[in-house]
Amino acid sequence: MGGINIVQSPISTERVVAFTTLRLGGVSQAPFNSLNLAGHVGDNPDHVAENRARIADYLPGCSPPVWLEQVHGVRVVAAHDVAAGEMPVADASWTSRPGLPLVILTADCLPIVLVNRAETKVAIAHAGWRGLAAGIVPELMRHLGNPQDLRAWIGPGILQPAFEVGSDVVRAFVGSLGKQVLSCFQQGVESEKFYADLPALAKIDLQRAGVLNISGGTWCTATDSKKFFSHRRDGLTGRMATIVALLP
Repeated sequence: MGGINIVQSPISTERVVAFTTLRLGGVSQAPFNSLNLAGHVGDNPDHVAENRARIADYLPGCSPPVWLEQVHGVRVVAAHDVAAGEMPVADASWTSRPGLPLVILTADCLPIVLVNRAETKVAIAHAGWRGLAAGIVPELMRHLGNPQDLRAWIGPGILQPAFEVGSDVVRAFVGSLGKQVLSCFQQGVESEKFYADLPALAKIDLQRAGVLNISGGTWCTATDSKKFFSHRRDGLTGRMATIVALLP
């Protein structure tokens, strides 16, 4: 079995493992080359299965991850209540059960990982602009206790120079988070186009929810084609996985 390449999260400790896979080290063929972990993008299912099997080396003693059918919404599930083999429609999950990995797939959207200070709860969210503007962060916070006891990590996603959006995206965030978010948008050459700083928007959302310890948000999926899949850049492409688990 081949090794995979990851971005290790600073949230990782002796009791918590958290990382994002890179696109390297798998068996998928172009345009999904090589460590595509998504089964819904048209890749060979056998290749996806082999790629997913390679993750197990980074999750010693853990059960299979809980995968989600992501829809850019705000539904949160308790992963320990999900039946084996079930893939619930949701964009975030949490658990207090050791040995149960949580996973989301991304190819430009932000993965947000959270762990509490006592390292007894972990959570993960698929946070594209739609999910952030709709309230995925505060919805997830309802399950995690005191937000000041949480550490948050924002994994690889599309960064501002590559993320052109319309004025509708600006209005959506102003409506949900207030005018303070205007600093997260730069006017483009065209009057109706802007460049959005998605990690900055996520940080505002997390801070508004009471989370003070936030790291990450520095890797751009769209501008690094060797390391990351990017839907905005390539269209038909694979997905990275971001995973967090309490170690057994």
